[in-house]
Amino acid sequence: MAAGTLSGWNRQFDDELKPYKVDDLRGKSGKITVEMVREVVEAARQLKGTGRRLRMKTFVKHVKEHLKMELGRTSIEHILIANDLRKPTMRSRHPKYYQSLCCEVPNGLISLDGSELTVIINGHRFKFNMELAVDVASFCHTGYNIGKSETADAAIAAIEEHRRRWGLPLGVVFDHGSANMGDTVDKYLTSCGIEMIPAGPGNPKGNGTDEGAFSQFKQTVGTIELNGSSLRELAQSVLETVVAIYIKMRNRMLLHKAKASPLAVMQTPVDKQQRQMQKKKLTTFKQSRIVQDVNQPKIEQLHDIIDYHRLNPDTVALARAESYIKHFEQKAIYKSVKIFLKAVKRDPNRKNLHYFFGILKNVQKQLDTDTYAEYCRQRYNYEHMLENERRRQEMLQADTPPTVDLIVNMAVKAVGPYKRFIKELALRKTRQWLQELIESVKYVGALKKKFIDAIGSLNNIDEKEKEKIWALMESLLNPKPTVGSVTSFS
Repeated sequence: MAAGTLSGWNRQFDDELKPYKVDDLRGKSGKITVEMVREVVEAARQLKGTGRRLRMKTFVKHVKEHLKMELGRTSIEHILIANDLRKPTMRSRHPKYYQSLCCEVPNGLISLDGSELTVIINGHRFKFNMELAVDVASFCHTGYNIGKSETADAAIAAIEEHRRRWGLPLGVVFDHGSANMGDTVDKYLTSCGIEMIPAGPGNPKGNGTDEGAFSQFKQTVGTIELNGSSLRELAQSVLETVVAIYIKMRNRMLLHKAKASPLAVMQTPVDKQQRQMQKKKLTTFKQSRIVQDVNQPKIEQLHDIIDYHRLNPDTVALARAESYIKHFEQKAIYKSVKIFLKAVKRDPNRKNLHYFFGILKNVQKQLDTDTYAEYCRQRYNYEHMLENERRRQEMLQADTPPTVDLIVNMAVKAVGPYKRFIKELALRKTRQWLQELIESVKYVGALKKKFIDAIGSLNNIDEKEKEKIWALMESLLNPKPTVGSVTSFS
């Protein structure tokens, strides 16, 4: 037997070969009871009563070590917020959304993008911009143009090269570059009947076909460095030759697990019905992205403020304000308008957008904080949890016949350190259930013996508390006793 095996047994078993019980306390904090909330609240109030500042890291450690509770920081923070022992703080996060665009028909949708390429001749660096058109369905490189910079003419030239060889595509997808989104490209595509489908701003995945094509091109070609007497003309001619060779080779290679090369896919005949279906799909996709602006009422409210107070912001400030106001709730805007109106009446110098948005930011922050605090109160407020527990107990015990243990547990709450209304409710329930139990038995003496045994078996209270409970039970069992009780639980 290996020494490592014996060593493992020595760590996991005691001398009597009984395995050690490893308590990792996982899953112990799933249910937060009323008693746990009460202890946490009392500990926090005691700490604040000494004049010390409540620091979450230290207080969480105190709860684990002294109160013996395995509660996380978030749960403890929610309990403190719910009982007004900590000020709520929060921040909002806005997730990003990405939608992909697929195409199945060759020459249906082409991806167009530009990238900077560098050619080095005799130590001189010459930079060019290459516009590349790639078919989305087949990944076939169908057209390109090399120029000095990324312009609308370069984009149109790449599409024209695609058109000369393969015909007009149904749509073109490209990024939000100024050259692509200009009037020149727009008029050209409209005249040719080509759908313009721009990818999302700041989203390279939206035009992933061309991004992948340029990545593979630069990995294959690498850096072009030549020595020669001629300069720019030589550089451009060499670059055009390299690009032509690469595209010809790339179109003959299979893409991933495809059964045919991109060139063969592009040469596949497509009937008119398939093109019409693809055209309809692209049109539907484009229309689906044109959604009704839910923020339009907020922008209209902003313009009402500007018109009413006769503000005169410049074009840049107005555009920024229209974009900024979309991130706030309508309720916060309404409140801010009222506050802004009062503030302007007190001091006309406050009549500007900067002051209004300062008010709006504070109002929105207060609304978010109040919402978060209300959520914590609904979950962990001590009074609220007591009320919910009382209702739950009433629902559970509505159809349950009273038993000795049930009556004793209720009597514990009637004499224990609880709120006044809880003690009164527990006393009323104890009297009611005890009366029902007495009516269901013939001999009260045997019932007294069961109550004495049940009270004596309680382990979580001391002897004085047990005597108080028995005194209460005896007063309810014997409304007019002639002598004092001599029962002892010690």
